[in-house]
Amino acid sequence: MMETIILGITFLSLLLLWIGIALVAERANISVFQKRFVQITSAMLFIAWFAAIDLLARFGFFRINGVVLLAFLLTALFGFSLFFSQTFRKLLAVTPMYWIIGIQVFRAIGGVFLIGYVQGLLPGLFALPAGIGDVLTAITALVVAYWSYKNGKGARLIAYIWNCFGVLDFVNALTLGTLASFITIEPTTALLGVLPFVLIPAFGVPRSFLLHGYTFWLLSKRRTKTAAALSH
Repeated sequence: MMETIILGITFLSLLLLWIGIALVAERANISVFQKRFVQITSAMLFIAWFAAIDLLARFGFFRINGVVLLAFLLTALFGFSLFFSQTFRKLLAVTPMYWIIGIQVFRAIGGVFLIGYVQGLLPGLFALPAGIGDVLTAITALVVAYWSYKNGKGARLIAYIWNCFGVLDFVNALTLGTLASFITIEPTTALLGVLPFVLIPAFGVPRSFLLHGYTFWLLSKRRTKTAAALSH
């Protein structure tokens, strides 16, 4: 049951994310060649990322303590290095705020941590705060995205607060998950190092973390634009 949920949500979220990237590329002020390059390259990167996790997991790579955290850090480093690309910044600049927030509804996949805890497969030290935090972030993502779309009162401040909560939830979950992997408790977090469960910390978490980072960039950029408009 949980395997089906994880695979289904991962595939659907990845597909919608790529569709979003493809649509944003079409509306960005870049050449036709760049548009096709972004669309094709992003698809290939997602496939390669997914395939690498599958291959490494089959060899037990993610069962080694600290490896999942290392994979997260390397992915985050790569994702933020994209800011050095002018094309990427152009793409991000035309990305609708409500879209990049709303797609975080897929963080509801963290609910499987709660299921795992109830079934005695994961320790409460990790599963409860991680699962509850993910579900809350996912549910509120829809509300914040809608408010951003309507440009409601205090929309930017609300988005900042929601974004901070989402990032802090990741920091908390990663810290507790790493801690739980190094101490002797039953049940252990070993389940997170095997397929398909490893897709959450090795694929879903860094992807969502990057989206939070990109949202902060958008909030900062649009705040600057608003300040500039008011000064004239």
